[in-house]
Amino acid sequence: MRLFNLDALQQGIPLGRDLLSHHVRHTLTRRAFIQSITVLAGTTTGIGLIPALARAAKPSNPAPVPTSSTFTANGLTFHVSGFGPGLDASSITDFNGFVGVADVQGTGTGTNPDGSTETLLYDTDMRFMNGVYVGQDGAVRKGTFGFV
Repeated sequence: MRLFNLDALQQGIPLGRDLLSHHVRHTLTRRAFIQSITVLAGTTTGIGLIPALARAAKPSNPAPVPTSSTFTANGLTFHVSGFGPGLDASSITDFNGFVGVADVQGTGTGTNPDGSTETLLYDTDMRFMNGVYVGQDGAVRKGTFGFV
């Protein structure tokens, strides 16, 4: 079997300046490739920081504005109003949604460290709220809240 000699110099094919300069112009060196990737990564990171910078420029507090009616117990102030027909059971100002309320009262038996028992009274006010509200930052938001 005969092998072909594909060497361009021995075949008489001139390596013209146009042929080499075309490939040299389009060669991407390792340095140019790494610089391109670095610029791309920096640009991508910078674009990702734009929303964070916008949030940092304007302080945002998504917490709801509590109602003005307060109740103080043991030195703690709670923004809770009573509930019943014609009363607003939510504890959030500018709230539109569903409110669930459970007022549970009863008795229980407590055991003291010495083993003696006594009857205890309890009264719980449990609520949940699910809907839209105006936050302290003035934006309309959606959320679910509850307390026991």
